[in-house]
Amino acid sequence: MNEDLFRESPLLTVRAAEVTGVVVVTVEGEIDVDTADVVLDALRLGFESGGPAVVVDLTAVSFFGSTGISTLITAHELADEHCKNFHVVAPHRVVKRPLQVTGVADVLSLHDSVDEALSVLKPVPSE
Repeated sequence: MNEDLFRESPLLTVRAAEVTGVVVVTVEGEIDVDTADVVLDALRLGFESGGPAVVVDLTAVSFFGSTGISTLITAHELADEHCKNFHVVAPHRVVKRPLQVTGVADVLSLHDSVDEALSVLKPVPSE
């Protein structure tokens, strides 16, 4: 998957790119009822790709509420359906706190950076 631009508007930009065989979906802006479908569509395409995992980078998300939480829960379910790993990059309070308060953080694989998420996905060489 080359880098694809799914949507660019004043409220939301969603891009997807393949990084070391893993689809990374980068979201910038607000995830709300008007924009969540674009995020979910990009994640759905990532799960349908040939890679072993999808990472969603929410570092630049400025608004994240119940619709964002619902979007990540749906993505987690899609990952299970496609037998893929799903990792969420959420280093900032705007996303991390709602996930923690609702308990969703206990279900998702949360990371502070894309590099951290990708390092978890690298196979450990056998000795």
